[in-house]
Amino acid sequence: MATSTEYPTGPEIIEILKTQMEYRAGQTDTRFAKLSRKRKFEVLKEKPRAHALAIMEARMRDLTISSVKGETWNVYFTAVRAWADFADIAGIPHFPISVERVPTFVGNYNNASTAEGVLSALEKIQRFMGIDTPIRTRQTKAVVQGMRREQGPTRKMDPIDLHLLDQIVKDASPTTPTRNQLHEFNFVAVISYVYLLRTKDEVLPLCRGLRTDVPHTAIKVVTDKQRHSSVFLYQNELYIALRSRKNSLQGAVLSRGCTCRQMHVKTGWRAICPVHCLWPYIRDNVEPGCPIWSISYPDMLSTIKAKANRYKTPMIGWGTHSFRRGAAQDSNDSNPELRLLLRAGNWTSNTFKEYIDWSKLEKKTVEKICEESPDESE
Repeated sequence: MATSTEYPTGPEIIEILKTQMEYRAGQTDTRFAKLSRKRKFEVLKEKPRAHALAIMEARMRDLTISSVKGETWNVYFTAVRAWADFADIAGIPHFPISVERVPTFVGNYNNASTAEGVLSALEKIQRFMGIDTPIRTRQTKAVVQGMRREQGPTRKMDPIDLHLLDQIVKDASPTTPTRNQLHEFNFVAVISYVYLLRTKDEVLPLCRGLRTDVPHTAIKVVTDKQRHSSVFLYQNELYIALRSRKNSLQGAVLSRGCTCRQMHVKTGWRAICPVHCLWPYIRDNVEPGCPIWSISYPDMLSTIKAKANRYKTPMIGWGTHSFRRGAAQDSNDSNPELRLLLRAGNWTSNTFKEYIDWSKLEKKTVEKICEESPDESE
């Protein structure tokens, strides 16, 4: 086994990764990376061996860092710091990770999902360091399994359906610091629901697109520019292009049309139409390429709880994921055709997903919900 002097400590590896990330973010010349494999080798053959190997290793490190979203690295760094603290207490080197000590370390967590995330983070960090030793032994897996049984069922937020969302949006009570943030809260809430997005990771970091953005090139633009996303209007539809999503590393492009005529007149949704209200707000207040919202996640969360509690007592609790859960539940309730499709095709696995245009189905489903929304005053 290697000695502790052969590998950096936890704090040192964090600084190394941060430096590499800053270097990558500041790079402007990506010509070599875009060359074909054959052309890369032709270029490298013309350079000294040590120089060529250094270029290829730098490219490998760059791709390793690219495999994880920037904000996720902060979570990984937290895991490294936790392991470093444990290693100091146990009197062992930080790296390579002592497989025998991992079960004891993991046992300090109370949530199995958190423990799994920490293990994944440490494995990713070790791979970056060139250490391929697995750290999940049978005993470690048993500890996590016992933790899962002890903690009981996963705690899920109550869903916010269309009717409750309408009440929340109409509520003008000053629960956030400024009136502008209350206005932003309404937009963020509706986007989370209508686009079925994750509020914290996908909606709050949204950026206005460039004036030249179009649907078929939006993903490439946000990837090349290293931007989180692009929100832009194209042919009377509001598009959101995300560089990556939790289950789609290659990103996604979503679109929604005008809701002024689809929504019921008395529900108040005309005031937050994506095309005629949200886009003008973005266009007039946000520069191209800049973040759209100023409201913070804590303010968003506290506002959800304060407003939703006025109209409904939760069984578990409210959170930003309540919008996404509510939209998914409403979509399922209003779209029985999908269940008929599964039965007709005799699909019992996820194979059917390859046959469906999910973006089109999702868009039609949301529009159908809006059209069928009852007016509670009648």
